[in-house]
Order: sequence, then C-alpha cells, then structure tokens
Amino acid sequence: MTVKLPTGWIAVLLLLLPLVVLARDEPTLVITGNASDAVTDNLRALINLKGYNCQPPKAQYGLIRRQILKNAREGLQAMGFYEGQFDLHADMSGSCAKVFLDVQTGPPVIISEVDIRLRGEADQDPHFRRLVSEHELRVGERLQHDKYTRLKRNLQQSLINRGYMEGSLTHHRLNVDTQRHTASILLEVESGPRYHFGNVEVTGSSLNARLIDAYVQFEEGQPYDSKRVLETQQAYLGAGYFSAARIEKGTVDTETRTIPISITLSDSHRWSLLTGIGFSTDTGPRVRLGIENRRVNSHGHRFRAETQLSEVEQGAGASYQIPLSDPLRERLDLHTSYINEDTESNTNERWMTGADYIVEMNNKWVSTLSLEYLRETWQIADEVDQAELVMPGYQLSRIKANDPVYPTFGWRLSGKLRVAHQGLSSTASFAQFTPSGKLLFPLLGGRILTRLDLGYTEINDISELPASLRFFAGGDSSIRGFGYESLGPEDDKGDVIGGRHMATGSLEYDHPITEKWHVAVFTDAGNAFNDIEDYELRHSAGAGIRWRSPLGPIRLDLARAIDENRNWRVHLSMGPDL
Repeated sequence: MTVKLPTGWIAVLLLLLPLVVLARDEPTLVITGNASDAVTDNLRALINLKGYNCQPPKAQYGLIRRQILKNAREGLQAMGFYEGQFDLHADMSGSCAKVFLDVQTGPPVIISEVDIRLRGEADQDPHFRRLVSEHELRVGERLQHDKYTRLKRNLQQSLINRGYMEGSLTHHRLNVDTQRHTASILLEVESGPRYHFGNVEVTGSSLNARLIDAYVQFEEGQPYDSKRVLETQQAYLGAGYFSAARIEKGTVDTETRTIPISITLSDSHRWSLLTGIGFSTDTGPRVRLGIENRRVNSHGHRFRAETQLSEVEQGAGASYQIPLSDPLRERLDLHTSYINEDTESNTNERWMTGADYIVEMNNKWVSTLSLEYLRETWQIADEVDQAELVMPGYQLSRIKANDPVYPTFGWRLSGKLRVAHQGLSSTASFAQFTPSGKLLFPLLGGRILTRLDLGYTEINDISELPASLRFFAGGDSSIRGFGYESLGPEDDKGDVIGGRHMATGSLEYDHPITEKWHVAVFTDAGNAFNDIEDYELRHSAGAGIRWRSPLGPIRLDLARAIDENRNWRVHLSMGPDL
C-alpha cells in the first residue's frame, strides 16, 4: 500500500533533515597512559573527531588514524614532550566506534638557556625591561610552546604599542636537543629609536577647544604609547558629551620621528530623558523621571531635573554641573532639592540647596568639599520642630573592584564630616562624622561580603538635630529582620526617636548555583544610640537568593531577629555590591 504525505509534511521533513544530520554521533576518544590532566586536555582539544561518521568505513579509518597520531605528536611537542610513544586502536563492535589512544609521554624537554637581547632605545624602556625580567620561560622548567609564542607576540606587539616604528624581532630561535632533552631560546629585538606624539587635531564637536583638549591624555612631543591613546578615547566616551570618538594615527614622519594623531568626535544628543524604576521593602516601589541637558553651552555645562516617588519618600530636585580646569577629574555641582519623607519612626519635610567641589585625585580617591543649606520641619513621636542649618562639609571616598557589575574582590571606603554653628546662621551647633566601609573577597568558590557603618554626632541637645540627620537602624541595607528605621533610642512611650551615634555591620557569604543565581547566608548586628553605656546590640540572621539581572544584582532575603520573639521578615533590594 502506498501512503501519500501531504506537501506540507514533506516540507517539514526536509527542514528537519539537516538537524538529524547535525545531531549524529561521532566516534568516542578515550585517552589513557601517563600524561597529566593538563597534557590530556590539550590532546583532547587538538584531536577532533566530530567530522567523522559514528561507524567510519575501513578506508576512512586509516585517514583517521594518521590524523590522530599527527595531532597527538604535535600536541605532546607543544607541551614539551618530544619522544612520546602512542598505541592506537579502535573498537568497532558497538553502535558507535570507540578510539583508544594510549600515550606515554617520555622524558620532558627542559629549558637550559633563555637569551633575550634588546638593541636600541628599547634597552632603556621600563616596559621592555619588565617583559624580559618577568616572562614565563624559566631555566630548569619544562618547555611549553605557548609560553614561547606568547613572549614573541608580546615583544612584537610592544614595539608597535610603544612607538618603535622601525623596530623588529630580528632573531627568534627555539633549538630543541632531543638527545639531551634540553631547549635553548634566543630572542633578539632591534627597536631602533622611539617615536613621539606629533600634532593632535580634534574635529567634530561643538564644544570649545579648551574643554575638548583637556580630555587628551598625552602631549605633543611625549614618547608614543598606545595606552595613552586608548585612555584618551575612554575619556571622551566617558565624558557624556559624545556618542563616538575615533582616533587614528596619521602618516609617520621619519625625519622628526613623530606620529600625528587625528581625533574625530560625534556629539551626543543634547537632551535626554531620565527614567528608572526600582523596588525595596524599605521604600516599596519607586519611580524616577527626569530630563538632562548634556550641553547647556559650549563650555560643557550640564543641567538635570528629576523627580522620584515611592511610598516612603517623594521628592524633586535639580542640579547644574560646571566642569573646571581638568574636566575629567574636577567639577562644581550646584544643586537644590525638596523631599517629603514618612517612615515608621518619623515624618519630615526638607528643602536643601548647596554646592559641591568634587575632585578625583590621581590615587583614585574622590574628594568632595561642600556647603549646604538645610531647612527642615519634622515630627518624631510627639516632638514637632523646625531647623535651619548652614553646613560646610568634606567627604573622601574610593571604590576599588575587579569587576564593575559582579566583583569577586573589592572594597569601598567613605568618610564624611559636616558641621554647623549657631553663630553662622544655624539654629543648632553640631559636628557629625559618618565613616563606612565594605570589603568583598573570594572564598570556597563563593564570596564573603562584609559591611561596617558608623556615625558620631557631637551636639548638646539631640532634640535640636533634624530627623534626617539623626541615626536609625533596621532595614534592607542596615539590619535585616527589623523594619526600616525601626531601631534606635526610644522616648518614655517606647517610640523610636533616633540617636546621636550608630554602629551597624554585616557578614555575608554567597555561593553560585548557576551563572546567574546565587544563594546567601548572613548575619547583621548593631543599633543607633545616644551614649555608649546605653548601646543595645540587636542582631539577626537569615538566608537569601541573588539574581544577577541585566539591571544589576537583585536580592531576596528572609531574616529574623536572634533571641527575640519577632516574625520572619522578607527583604527585597537591588543595587551594586559595593
């Protein structure tokens, strides 16, 4: 009986046929012998059987055998074994062939001499001297070809990157004595003179030349270094003014030994819309909406206005940023804001305006000198009051991490001091210092995260201190297991009124279960207080999960106070680890 398939089914089968072919099995390779795991992995990477049938015909088996032995011999030599012995056979009895390769590596080839010679100006170049002193080829160790190739490539690339336009690797020789099982290496660099940066031409931007030129990380006449060119491109792209920055070398001038540089910029859109959404159990859902003018004028001034709404806090603000003599590291920020906040412990309404002089120093620390005016009305328990403060301040901070999104090692340190005095248009006199730090490092395949937040205020009467400047504890980023700002000194009725000082900390371990998902366990401790004698340590413990989302880490925690009759609390938060 003949069965006719509809035309549609025939089309489907034709489409699926390539998938069936691609999904076919290939012969299995089994490597035995005395080779180390590293050598075996290298051989397995070189010997590829994916292109052969699962049950190859006898005529093809001879080709497979020759290819396997060739790749195996080359793989052993690359790892420093020149007298390897191989025994190869195949088992064709199963549904798919198995190829057995027994490897006896033989004695390794040991490096007996490494001779690296620098001729020309490169002999006095610290970069080349470091390459020569810190390379991986060591006398007495086993020869590995990839290390030799890598050193050759680094020397050749460094000639280009460091401006030795007439330089070359004049001699590169690897001699292997298979009788003595030794290898000698000779690498000779003839660098010639080092070229310098020539004329720099920048085009394509509406900003003034003084601002544009300030982002260039090299000067005409300096020795050429491609690292400085890359830093210049990153400076332009990180400035926020430009959508593209193309940097090209011009025609090399062999008489003056200079390399002219051409920089072509493309201005980004002047106006941009700022939007953002978030959620935490401290504040509930929050929405941010604003606008930014990236280029108010040709001097690179910027203007930003935005509003932020959440269940706990509603506010709006504006800022005006002025780049100074070194726009990459120095700026003046003028800002004003209005915030209305309503938490379990207090309500406050505050207007703030001020100026910040911000400098990123050469050692990566960020210095901020500030002057702020604060007008605040607040209610804490039965206390209702108002304050006006003029507060000079200074902050020093730095973040260091091996990855900006998901670091496995890093730290953050910050310290801020601000003061006010009744003789300087303020309703109260006080000094307040708030140091904080985080440390993150790898352990047992996961990460340890530690945090310490401190606060100290010198003031005669705590009732004169506005709610926004008092210290409270509890919440997602403070002590999990307790409500947001629910801990601190209390009045006679048991209402939390905030304190002069604070000390809180956390110890956490998180471990990956997949690339994007992690599990964590933690303990938090601390409190806010007025006097050290009254300090009451509150602590909690819990566990959670972490998702490395495209927007940054999202944390879901379940925590409970220790030795207290409290319910478990859920904490959801998002934001960087440092």
